Amino acid sequence: MVEEHVNGRRLNIEATLAQFHAQVQTANRSIPLVVEEILPVVHSGITAEELGITELVSERTTWFYGSSSERKHNIARSAANFYGIVIAPGEEFSFNKYLGDISEEDGYKPALIIYGGQTIEGLGGGVCQVSTTLFQAVFWGGYDLGSRLPHAYRVGYYDDGEGPGMDATVFTPLVDFTFTNNTEHYLLIENYYNQEFESLTFKIYSTGIGRRVEKSTPVFENVQPPLADRWEYDATLAPGTLKQVEWAAEGARVIVERTVYNFADELRDQDILVSDYIPWGNVYQYGPDVNINNLPRNWRDLLDENQGEINLND
Repeated sequence: MVEEHVNGRRLNIEATLAQFHAQVQTANRSIPLVVEEILPVVHSGITAEELGITELVSERTTWFYGSSSERKHNIARSAANFYGIVIAPGEEFSFNKYLGDISEEDGYKPALIIYGGQTIEGLGGGVCQVSTTLFQAVFWGGYDLGSRLPHAYRVGYYDDGEGPGMDATVFTPLVDFTFTNNTEHYLLIENYYNQEFESLTFKIYSTGIGRRVEKSTPVFENVQPPLADRWEYDATLAPGTLKQVEWAAEGARVIVERTVYNFADELRDQDILVSDYIPWGNVYQYGPDVNINNLPRNWRDLLDENQGEINLND
C-alpha cells in the first residue's frame, strides 16, 4: 500500500501584507493569513514516467529456506515498509527511517536475532533479511554506500547467492544502513516477498545511465575454525525434542571490492568492503527425555531434513 502524499503550506507574505494595508484603517481587525499549498514533487498523482523512472536498473534476491514461521512473518511485515519508496537525486536513504518501530503493536513477532555476541529470541528477527537484500541491490546499482555493518558471524541465509561479505545488519535506532542516490534521476524501490519459493526480491527502477558494476571474488584473511558444539537443556521444550538454534561458521575477515564504471567505461568509484566475522559453533537445545549421549546415528540428517527440529519420541 502506498500512502497518500501530504501537501505543505507556505505563507504568502506579500498577499498577507496587502490584506493588512487594505484593512488597517477599517473596523475589521481580523486579517486572514494568505496561505498557499505546496504540492510535493513526488505526489500520489504523478507517474513514474514523469519522474524519469523508465527501467529496471538493479535487482537482487535472497532466500530464507528453513526459517521459522515467525521469522518469515517479520520479513514480510518489514518488507512492506519498503515498497514504492522514491529517492530524489542526491538524497540519502536511511533504512531505519522507513523501518520505524519494532514492536508487537506494529505487528512483529519474537524470532531469533543476533545480539550481544549471541543468538537470542527477540522481536523482529528476520528484518536483516530485508536490509541485506536491499543492500545487495544498491551495491549492484552503483550507488554511494553510506553506513553498512556486517553481522557478528556468517549467516547461512546471506551466504547463499552473493556469498560472504554481502550482508547488512540493522538495529534501530543504533545501527542503520544508508546510501545516497548519486545520479541525476529519481529512484523507485520495490520488493516482492515470495512465500512459495521462500525468497525476497528488491528491484530498483530509474533511468539507465550505462553504469557497469564489477564485484571481486571475496578474499579471506585470518580464517578461524568454527567453535565446538554447545548443548543446552530447555525444560520448556516438549519431551523428546531436539532442536538446532545456531549453525557453525568459520570466523574470518572477508574483503569484497566493488568497481563502478560510467557509460564511457571509465572508472567512477572503487569501494572496499571489509567484514569481520567471529567463529561460531552449532548450538543444540534438548528437552526432557532426551539422552544426548545416546542419540540415533542419523540425528544430524534428521535435523537437516526437518528444518532444525525433531522429536525423538515420534
